[in-house]
Amino acid sequence: MSADSQIKDDYTKVASVEDIPRGRGIAVNANGIEIAIFNVKGEFYALSNRCPHQNAPLYKAGEEKINAEHTWTKSRGGVNEEELSVSCPWHLWELDIESGEHEVSGKCIGTFDAEAVDGDVYVRI
Repeated sequence: MSADSQIKDDYTKVASVEDIPRGRGIAVNANGIEIAIFNVKGEFYALSNRCPHQNAPLYKAGEEKINAEHTWTKSRGGVNEEELSVSCPWHLWELDIESGEHEVSGKCIGTFDAEAVDGDVYVRI
């Protein structure tokens, strides 16, 4: 798919591939919508940046905690590349990265189509 067809199909350029390390995410604002973009084994996934539990910013999943020496875990949530899930950085709710669903509660957040083309990441709004 070419970059030109992405734009014609309502895709918006949101980042460069190199901006999103494998197993991590970033937050972007695409057409007024706050989105988290995650790199999972070189594939890109986009979902609402806010956890359905208490509105935590999902893109921070996996960041090192400032107070890690006093807690039971050194990082805040993270991306599970095998399970295709992201754990919320506040209370570790695990969300399916493709569907946005939290299986236990049934709550769901929005997901968006994401594509990498010529070194750039595009999201369809």
